[in-house]
This record gives sequence, C-alpha cells and structure tokens, in this order.
Amino acid sequence: MRRTTATTTDLKRINRNKVYRYIYENENTSKQDLVIDLGLSLPTVSQNLTELFRMGLLRYSGKFESSGGRKAKKISIIPEARMVIGVEIKMSHINILAIDLKGTPRPSERLVRKFEVSDSYGKFVAEAIDNYIKAKEINPEIILGVGISVPGVLSEDKTHIINAPTLHVRHVPIDNLTKYITYRTFTENDANAGGFAEMHSRNDLETLAFLSVSEGVGGAFVHNGVQYAGVNNRGAEFGHMTVVNGGKSCACGRRGCLEAYISTSVLAYGKDRSVDAFFEKLKKGNASCRKIWEEYLTYLCMGINNIRTIMDCDVILGGTLARYIGDYFEEVKERICKIAVFDSNADFLHLSNHTSNGSAIGTALHFVDEFVRTL
Repeated sequence: MRRTTATTTDLKRINRNKVYRYIYENENTSKQDLVIDLGLSLPTVSQNLTELFRMGLLRYSGKFESSGGRKAKKISIIPEARMVIGVEIKMSHINILAIDLKGTPRPSERLVRKFEVSDSYGKFVAEAIDNYIKAKEINPEIILGVGISVPGVLSEDKTHIINAPTLHVRHVPIDNLTKYITYRTFTENDANAGGFAEMHSRNDLETLAFLSVSEGVGGAFVHNGVQYAGVNNRGAEFGHMTVVNGGKSCACGRRGCLEAYISTSVLAYGKDRSVDAFFEKLKKGNASCRKIWEEYLTYLCMGINNIRTIMDCDVILGGTLARYIGDYFEEVKERICKIAVFDSNADFLHLSNHTSNGSAIGTALHFVDEFVRTL
C-alpha cells in the first residue's frame, strides 16, 4: 500500500515538472499545446496548471488569435516568482546581484573589501548579501539560494579552495566564506560559472570552450551540453598553459603561463592601475599603450588559437576583458586567421553574452537549473 502511494506521488511530481518545464521552455503556450505535446490528458494538465497557479509560478499573458472558436489563453511563467543571489569574490572587492528564473539580472552592487581568510570577512559577505536583499526589496522567502564564484580551483566536493593564485590562498575551507550566510549556498570556480552562464544563454551551441580573462585567466569546456570538470576538477584551466618557456612570472608561482601575458592586470595603467585608463589612452592613440596592446594581442590570439586547435569547437571570450574588447574584436579575429592552421576565418570566436558579472550569474543559475529540474 505504501509503495502504491509513493508511486502515485512520484507520478504527480513528474507530471507537474513536465508541465512547468514545457511552459518554462516555450513561453506563451496554451493548455491544448500541453495536452498534445506532452501526451497528457486534459484533466491531468488542468490539475497541474491549477497547482502551479496556486504556487504563484504561472500567469495568463494574453490570448492567442482565434481560429474559429474561443480564444485560447496564453500561459507563461512568472520569472520573478523565485530569485537567486549571485556573488563574485575578487581580491579587492565583491560583486552582488540577483537573477530571476529566466536568468535576468537585477542591478549589481560592488563593495570594496580585500579578501582575507577570517570570520570578519565571512560576516562581511553575509551582511552584504542581507543588505542587498533589503535594498532591492526582495522577499527573502522566494530566494532559492546564494551562488558564490571564486577565482580558484575547488575540491571535487566544493568544500575547499585548493588553489586560488589571485587570492593568494591554498587549501582554505569554503566554510570560511559561507558559514554566516542564512541561505543555501553553492560555490563554483569563476570560469566554470561563466561557462555555465554562456551555455544557459545560447541555444545554438551545445559544445563550447569558454576563455575567461580577468585578473586571473581560466576557462570552461562544455561538450554536448555537459560541463567537463576534469579528473581533478581543474579541467580547462587555459590560463596556466605554457606559452613562453621560462617566461614571465605567473601568480601560480610558475613562469610563462598564458595568464602572465593576458591577465587584465597586464593592462592596468597609471597611478591607480586602472584598466579603464588603459583603454581610454589606447583609444586616443597613446603610443605606449599601443605597444603594450600589440604584445597583449599576440598572446591572447595565441591562447585562443591553441584552444581552438585542441578543442575544435566554438570559443567564447569572456571575463572582465569582454567589457572592453568589443571595439577591437574584429582585429582579434583577423590576427587569429593569420596564425590558424585549420581555419580560414575566425567565425568560431564569439564575445561573451555577459560582459559583466558573468560568474555571479553562472553560480546563481545553478539554483535556477535545480529548481526547474526538480519542481
């Protein structure tokens, strides 16, 4: 008897999830669409719609044109019915934002605070999250969780930061960051999170390599819609491929890594060490900046070409650099064409859909993905 009840309950949940996911993936659908495309009976569809409306997850969004009978109502999800907080941990600051169930971000906030392994830092992050939620007038009860991106390699179970060169830490428990946060948390490498955000925002690419260029340089590889983490959870660490034997010192402690040549720190300019200042000067034709830029592009294109040659897939360029490189993107593609072995054009290269806060969005999307899969 108990087994029959469990089976019936499971079937109801499966059908509810089918209905919700169909509407999530096919905006402005009708009850008849659900019956035909899901192969469910009209009473089953109606029952599940009633429950999803009661849960505050669906709304009517107009009516379809009539084909002779009564106009069918359009049904769509309510994106803001649930929200997720995304947090980017950086060496000198943190970024906080919220996304809805469609991944649409709310305005972000940047708080200056140097990273450190301490209780006070953990309390600062938790308080900053609470203040953001209050300031944006988000109902705490609809928050699915907090996604945190970290610029470093994490343990397979996500409980430790194994190595984060730009944060200058190794073998640090994640608990130091999360123990004061009152919501569920999920922590991910920033480049992997950025890659997940790209995958979520692109329906045309099932396989892609993501190159994240910020203060640190990392990457992600997605194959047939599945992210590849690697045997030791450090797959696609493109920033630490050697491009110059015995070359410049890298934050990882080795020499000649791609990161040492294309980190945005290379472009930091003036007394404030500002990337903004560099691109302002470059745009005005500053000779010193142009010389730096020429060398920078040489190694950036080398890295992209290496990734393309090894992975043989589309490459997405993201991270902080994506915010600045739009005006020079065609130049980058032209340079790649000159060194590519197999490609006559660089149409495989794309600029990230997220020119800011991509990793915060990516970690937050973990909870959206979980919610849609398991509702």
